[in-house]
Amino acid sequence: MFVNILLVIYRAIARFFAKLRGLLNMNARTAGKSGSSYTAKQLNESEHAHGQYNNDELPTPIRDGAESLIFKQLSRPRLSERTAADLTLEEARHYMQQSDIFYTYPFELFARSDFFYEEVEEEFLNNALGLKRHSIDERFLKIIDMFKRTLNDNTRKLMIYIAPLTFFTALLGATFMALNDQNFLSLFLSEIFNGQDPQLKLAFGISAHSLITFGSLFGVAILFAFLFILLLFSWPFKVSQQRNLLNLDNYITSKFARINNNFQVAKRRALNVERNKRMSQAEELKEEAGIWTMSYQWFAMRLMLCELMIRNRLYQVRRNTTLYWLSGLGICATIMFLFLVAINYFIPAERELVFAIVLSSLVYILLTFLALQRTTYIMLSVLEANEWSRFHMLDLHNTIQDHAGEDKVQIVTFRDRNRLE
Repeated sequence: MFVNILLVIYRAIARFFAKLRGLLNMNARTAGKSGSSYTAKQLNESEHAHGQYNNDELPTPIRDGAESLIFKQLSRPRLSERTAADLTLEEARHYMQQSDIFYTYPFELFARSDFFYEEVEEEFLNNALGLKRHSIDERFLKIIDMFKRTLNDNTRKLMIYIAPLTFFTALLGATFMALNDQNFLSLFLSEIFNGQDPQLKLAFGISAHSLITFGSLFGVAILFAFLFILLLFSWPFKVSQQRNLLNLDNYITSKFARINNNFQVAKRRALNVERNKRMSQAEELKEEAGIWTMSYQWFAMRLMLCELMIRNRLYQVRRNTTLYWLSGLGICATIMFLFLVAINYFIPAERELVFAIVLSSLVYILLTFLALQRTTYIMLSVLEANEWSRFHMLDLHNTIQDHAGEDKVQIVTFRDRNRLE
């Protein structure tokens, strides 16, 4: 409940500054619509509307709200995949030539043993899809890699940098107050004992009064540190990661839909290529039939290879998130250990202070990293893979079966007709 109240307050502040920034930039946007700048902008939007994108154009970091001040957000990638209306015979021939990269690629059988397997698979997929060979999917491969790196960077920043630094700051502040004011909270906490001996001893000779004093001080510091991390995790981190994945999801949905449409068009033309041909056009018929047949098969294979690359990248995101989680936990435990060593070496500390540091540190590590354990789920839950036009939906095996069967039926029909004549 307390966290929700904090979230409402911070979001209200963020909306206020966002509106203020919009008012300050209104004049600049209005001026940008005049003269040649506005004409160029309209022409640029017109080119985007017709899908004429530069293959080198990649998503750029954006500043959208207070969330992007801490964690990186990427813009939605523009789609460069050709529409079915643009699929001419020349385009199909170009796709067929690109398929040679995949069908003739001699992938390595004896991969290096010092690599993770996903890196071996990544190398194969990059080569099969024509990375650095100006293929239609080169931009897709770069975009997927950019989003993977951005997601990992944000997660690493939260778990390895911010969480341990917040923990160290809380311990340092509480220890400084404890060492400089030994009677901190003593007046308030003495009421708990109702006039009893403040030197009441617990196990191992620990003073109950001192333990509650130090424990309360460190408990408050650790509580605020945990709430700060929980606030970052629940608002800017979560929003930034989900926005990145929603932009990626929209791009993948659009790209797969266009590949699916191109597959259907190429398949239909491959099945009907002979209808407008005569015997005098036998060579032309043979060439076109081969082009359209290889094209629809390559569209299907591209879809499968793109799916495998997405699976590869998302696996790396999940694995790296787990490694960052373990690393952050280990860093916090190391900070606690080094803090205790420093306290006992430079400033001989009381048992109660050491016990309070250990107990509060363990509480922070337990609560914080239990909360951060849900990182992968809250990120990947926004991906709607069930809405993607995936490879298994193309029904490629039945298409090839029908195509080959229909051709054989036509051959037999033509042969029997010639025999009767």
